[in-house]
Amino acid sequence: MITLDDNSMIGRGTLRACYLHPQDETLIIKVGRADRVGGNDANRKEFLSFQKINKRHDKLDHISRCHGFVETDRGEGMVCDCIRDSSGEISQTIWDIVVREDACDIENILEVARTFCDYLIDKDLFLFDINLKNIVLRKDRDNNYRAYAIDLKGPYDNKEFLQLSSRITFLGRKKLKRRSKQLLERIVEFREQREQLKKLAR
Repeated sequence: MITLDDNSMIGRGTLRACYLHPQDETLIIKVGRADRVGGNDANRKEFLSFQKINKRHDKLDHISRCHGFVETDRGEGMVCDCIRDSSGEISQTIWDIVVREDACDIENILEVARTFCDYLIDKDLFLFDINLKNIVLRKDRDNNYRAYAIDLKGPYDNKEFLQLSSRITFLGRKKLKRRSKQLLERIVEFREQREQLKKLAR
């Protein structure tokens, strides 16, 4: 069993918390939050989505890989890649950069996000929950960014009644294009509203 320390928590979502793997700095462990229901289900959905994506594509750019499940002192956890900058620092989400960073080249962030969205659409990777907190930007030695999706529930977390966009390619692409447009719009909006958002996040 793996013991997770509070100090190793690097992120927390609605249903899950994310911890650095205590034995491997290249990995993280996602576990369900003790105060919420549904974390284990979210892990299962994400792992199923990754398996489907991995089966269809030999090489995966822009995607954080999932490696299976482990037992921790906080319940079952899912092991995934820890995306790090070339410097070794843990890569920040788009939200962190756009909202928290004083110096932010918003046009560059938008261009990186467009490249990421184009990749998803081109490869039919229907990850519809592409919000600013589910995408990290890995910085290389030349300070260039590459975007990575770190939440892959995608078609297994589709809220549609019949989930047609997860089953029919044309509808999936159409929906993904809408979500991509929303992402780009929100990057601009969140940058403009960063002071209010920082207060809400405290």
